[in-house]
Amino acid sequence: MPGAELRRDFRASSENGLVPVPLRQRFLEGRWIASHSAGTVSGSCPTGDLPVTDAETQLAGFFARYEPAIARLGKALRTKLRARLPGLSEIVYLYERQRSLVISYSPTEHGYQAVCTLALYPEQVKLFFARGPLLSKADPNKLLRGTGKMVRYVPMDKAADFDRAEIEALMVAALGLAKLRPAAGGERALIIKADEQRKRATRTSKAASRASPTQRKTTQRKTTQRQTSRPKTTRP
Repeated sequence: MPGAELRRDFRASSENGLVPVPLRQRFLEGRWIASHSAGTVSGSCPTGDLPVTDAETQLAGFFARYEPAIARLGKALRTKLRARLPGLSEIVYLYERQRSLVISYSPTEHGYQAVCTLALYPEQVKLFFARGPLLSKADPNKLLRGTGKMVRYVPMDKAADFDRAEIEALMVAALGLAKLRPAAGGERALIIKADEQRKRATRTSKAASRASPTQRKTTQRKTTQRQTSRPKTTRP
């Protein structure tokens, strides 16, 4: 799932006010934290009962970049997703600009083939579903948000939200579209692609810096046109 399409959806969500980006947000000592008048808080994030591997240690470090409440919620939801989707691999991405940690649940080693994706932001956690526009029949209560062509998401305020019947209905529908039947005991892998994503972002940045002034102006104009054409929304 992560790729050009999901990145566009993340950017669109941010530009439409659906991804809260604190005005006083900063990157400090490898942690993504939101600055508040009362100060900032950080803490350790143990892996719990999960097997400790190099990948698990690296993922724990990614969780530790967030404030404790967000990290705890993300890890609790990850535990529930692993139990609900046995045999599906976890593909981990790190999106620096959005300050988001993304864990995709895929039957392959490719994130773009994921059924769903857990995404952490400094002040919010979301559960994305692939083929979101096709899940409308399974979403009578209109929980799905977003306007992307390929994905939709549901905000997760607490771990218990995952246990709601509406979320299970969406999961069943998403698995049906993917023609998957997760079986207990299935093998899974934890694949960290943060470095790959960082290198891709670096290449994109370098390519943009090499563009001619005319190309940069054209790109900026198109970006401005897209932003101004989007309806303004308020954060719920």
